[in-house]
Amino acid sequence: GDKISLGGAFALLHYLDYRSTYDVDAWWQQATTPQERRQVIDVIQHVLGQFGQVRQRTWGDVVSIELGTAEKRKAFSFQIAAREGHLQAPVPAQWQDVLLDSLQDLLASKMMALVNRGAPRDFRDIYTVCQTELATPSECWQLWERRQEMTGNELELERASLAVLTHLARIEQQRPLANIPDMAQRAQAETVRNWFKQEFTNAGLV
Repeated sequence: GDKISLGGAFALLHYLDYRSTYDVDAWWQQATTPQERRQVIDVIQHVLGQFGQVRQRTWGDVVSIELGTAEKRKAFSFQIAAREGHLQAPVPAQWQDVLLDSLQDLLASKMMALVNRGAPRDFRDIYTVCQTELATPSECWQLWERRQEMTGNELELERASLAVLTHLARIEQQRPLANIPDMAQRAQAETVRNWFKQEFTNAGLV
């Protein structure tokens, strides 16, 4: 309902359905009380418990509820955390009585993940967002700046661009193009990597 808003790759499916995910990221609405938060967590644990073994982990203000099955140790996870605020108000989902992060907030969070973590899926997500014209590279960097300002962090675009290139270099070292046997996948990987080097990171410095 109105106690949380869904974010991450799961909420991005509302705007761009291109890959599956077994992780749900959510954010507490600021007006939610501690009692309401406990009730939400209890409901999620109860529902997931019908499908396997559930465990809860907590670090900082993050609560992670994880489902394990006989086939897979971690088959699904639901993480909820608090945050400073939204760039735009969450929007109602069309398929359920739940709030979703706005596209602006989703892209800002994905940019934070790209700069700070730089996992292969972060690169794929941002590349696909730009190729489908949901946002331009410059707009992605602007959303990163707005989120940085909201959280009181410094706006060091040059350092952020370098971080993205460093993450990309790590991926290239771990999975060189020559080691990708499928020619179509190899060509796609080369296209994505070159796009980040030649276009995306430069857009953040304009």
